[in-house]
Amino acid sequence: MDMAEPKNVVEMFLEQVRRRGDASALRYKKDGRWIGISWNEWAAEVTRLARSLLKLGLRPHEAVTLACQNRHEWVTIDLATQMAGAMLVPIYPTLTGPEARYIAANCEARIAIVENATQLAKLLDDPAATPKLEKIIVIDGAATDPRVLSYEQFRRVGEGVDDAALTERYSQIGPHDIATLVYTSGTTGQPKGAMLTHDNILYVSEAVLKIFEIGPGDQVLSLLPLSHVYERAGVFYPSMRAGIEICFAESIEKLAANLVEIRPTILCGVPRVLEKVYAGINEKTAKGSPITKAIFRWALGVGRKTAPYRLEKKPLPAALAVQHRIAKALVYDKISARFGGRVRLLAVAGAPMSREISEFFFHLNILTLEGYGMTECCAPATLNTLQHNRFGTVGRALPGLQIKIADDGEILLRGRSVFAGYFHLPEATAETLIDGWLHTGDIGEFDPDGMLRITDRKKDLIVTSGGKNVAPQKIENMLIVDQYIAQAVVIGDERNFLTALIVPAVETLAQYAKEKGFALPDRAALGACQPVVELIRARVNEVNQRLAKFETIKDFRLLDHDLTQETGELTPTLKVKRKVVREKFADLIDQMYAEAKASRAKEGEA
Repeated sequence: MDMAEPKNVVEMFLEQVRRRGDASALRYKKDGRWIGISWNEWAAEVTRLARSLLKLGLRPHEAVTLACQNRHEWVTIDLATQMAGAMLVPIYPTLTGPEARYIAANCEARIAIVENATQLAKLLDDPAATPKLEKIIVIDGAATDPRVLSYEQFRRVGEGVDDAALTERYSQIGPHDIATLVYTSGTTGQPKGAMLTHDNILYVSEAVLKIFEIGPGDQVLSLLPLSHVYERAGVFYPSMRAGIEICFAESIEKLAANLVEIRPTILCGVPRVLEKVYAGINEKTAKGSPITKAIFRWALGVGRKTAPYRLEKKPLPAALAVQHRIAKALVYDKISARFGGRVRLLAVAGAPMSREISEFFFHLNILTLEGYGMTECCAPATLNTLQHNRFGTVGRALPGLQIKIADDGEILLRGRSVFAGYFHLPEATAETLIDGWLHTGDIGEFDPDGMLRITDRKKDLIVTSGGKNVAPQKIENMLIVDQYIAQAVVIGDERNFLTALIVPAVETLAQYAKEKGFALPDRAALGACQPVVELIRARVNEVNQRLAKFETIKDFRLLDHDLTQETGELTPTLKVKRKVVREKFADLIDQMYAEAKASRAKEGEA
């Protein structure tokens, strides 16, 4: 029997507690072993923390900030805050002190929760920047300041609070009350707090469950930051609503081991994660014996031949079916084992996915389902599904969500998932929400079957000095599928031609250098290594052959480190912060254009 439609997230949670009881709800790894938490145990802890928040004086609709890596306490604090009638405001643990303090002050939080001493210091370093902040709870660590409580102290604070007071709080939460503020990444100015309602979350979680038919037999591995709307609204809440076990990966670095240990059926990631797996497969194959390489190429070819049949859900011809079974035993099952061997749903979103990489995995018998969404529509807006999937698109709209393309190509959305606006920013809200339509800032188009294709981010479009509009992500995705190129950023706004900053794939280059018999220098000197530069130039030229003349890359520079979140060039979902990259590598960029200008001048003199 279907459960009655809850009116808030807390009711959604408590209904699953009633249904699932002593079944395992959460799993996390500690001291080398996985520990389970039942639904009843989880609910008891949520209730305990909610009582403590009431005791600390948390008022309805107030904000509580949380700066913490993914762990079981994160989701428990989230639900406890909502049970107390308030709204959780995540703060990425990777943010700087000023950035963390800005969010805490902007959302007017009086209570903050942090993971450890590092996060605590960010709020204590400049008390004047957060004048309304009264209490800070630290999960791992002791209280070292009058405003600070240890987590154990916090858990005990509410022991005398009457359950009736708590029930009164969450029973008053309506569908259109704010459940959370999620601050945008702030790559173009100060971040804005997007107000997401309980109804936004309820709609998305129900839609995802219906589309993918997720149920108690499934198991999800949570690996992306819960501070981002994709993992929280698109993965955590639907999983909770389905009553399935949620397991927390230790870290991206330990993901490979965690996948084998947990063997999840559902995995949601961003393209960068799959790009690394893709690169790893290519690197391992390149180091293999001639027989290993031949078998892999053959299996990939079989996958390519079977792809049209599998996409259309048609039976394979007899001879091809035999080849596919052999390829599965020799190659596909080994690749699948890297994901734990049980994944039936591998969803990808958060940034554009290279079509070549999607097809590569499908040829290896692994289907990746790309979706599209944003903070302001509570994560997914469109999804490819197990029944309807097309590479190079992000699928169709969630049931009941309207999508249209504006005259300038911008994607507009309207429906229950669209946010309530930006916190205390009526002008920014009015610019983004017009007549109920959310202006996404993304450029797209529909294919003949109504599948949405994202062309580029409107603000990322490069306009050359000759007036040509160039979508950089398309070119970048063509570059990064090359085995010798790990990352690429296309440059050219208001310039007369395009250039690129390229992060080389060092391990693959090392194998190439070994085969060609030259010594590979350290990363800082790669840009001056002539064999490497010539190799990358040849690979770039191959891509140029498939581009219009105005889209071709005329020059490039090799970077001496990966673009990462820690070094400031990527967002938490691993999208490139283009403005940061342009500013950080301005000298290299100017050098390319200056050399081209000097070369043209020299040719003119001749």
